Amino acid sequence: LEGYIYWTDDEVRAIRRSFIDGSGSQFVVTAQIAHPDGIAVDWVARNLYWTDTGTDRIEVTRLNGTMRKILISEDLEEPRAIVLDPMAGYMYWTDWGEIPKIERAALDGSDRIVLVNTSLGWPNGLALDYAESKIYWGDAKTDKIEVMNADGTGRRVLVEDKLPHIFGFTLLGDYIYWTDWQRRSIERVHKRTAEREIIIDQLPDLMGLKATNVHQIIG
Repeated sequence: LEGYIYWTDDEVRAIRRSFIDGSGSQFVVTAQIAHPDGIAVDWVARNLYWTDTGTDRIEVTRLNGTMRKILISEDLEEPRAIVLDPMAGYMYWTDWGEIPKIERAALDGSDRIVLVNTSLGWPNGLALDYAESKIYWGDAKTDKIEVMNADGTGRRVLVEDKLPHIFGFTLLGDYIYWTDWQRRSIERVHKRTAEREIIIDQLPDLMGLKATNVHQIIG
């Protein structure tokens, strides 16, 4: 957004940003950060959201690090992935604590509900299909990619074969892309036909993954 890319840095316990070409790196948030994990940008209100598995919180700040606020700090064990729907006014996140779950709340932290809390293990990746109002997620313990409607109904399995350890997870167009820790690969699957392919493999130290259509930001 505005030429910046944002990321969480667990090693230095900070949220950082730089220009897309890698220049102009700067720290956005450094205080009271333990294990920052998922990160998401509200491109409408120009806010930055993140999960922290060390403080067990979901927080928000302006894109420049000001106006920081804790949104959710109760009943969070291991909050991980987070995605936003600024048009509908919701945030969604995964929690792979003792009772793994996928939850939804308003962007201010109110109206919190659990969408899924059965047959989950380590729900690592989360992606929103804005056009079809669907949520996709990858689970590194059950080794499945699943999908449901944004209200939690209509859950079904999309992929359940040869998924050793999903980590990074994103949606672009008709495809879901993910990184696999064990196979050291980037793969994709068609969201409707479930046809999949390996894009690239034998990459060292693969972590997160995010795809963006820079010409198609809604709102």
